[in-house]
Amino acid sequence: MGVIKKRRDFLAMRDARKAQSRSFLMLARQNPENEGKVRLGLTVTKKIGGAVVRNRIRRRLRAAAREVFPGKSKAGTDYVLVARKAAYDRNYAALLDDMKRALLSLASNTT
Repeated sequence: MGVIKKRRDFLAMRDARKAQSRSFLMLARQNPENEGKVRLGLTVTKKIGGAVVRNRIRRRLRAAAREVFPGKSKAGTDYVLVARKAAYDRNYAALLDDMKRALLSLASNTT
């Protein structure tokens, strides 16, 4: 799984499909330049909390993505997770469930 780091890649997600959960907003967009790879980007704003809180949320979302994405994500797709405050203290099993549901929802809304 690749990582989205460049601003232009995040800006390209504006017209992406969306799936909402309690913990995050997931955006997905087909990217023909990916050569069949899945890429993931994370966004955690300062509104959510200080650096310690934001980093914990990033670690939790990355760990959940490593578990869920290999079986459920679609090749050649870019995904961005926009974290919400609930991701900080949400039960990990519920976080995994949120991620699975979001991926399934986006897969069913294929354009």
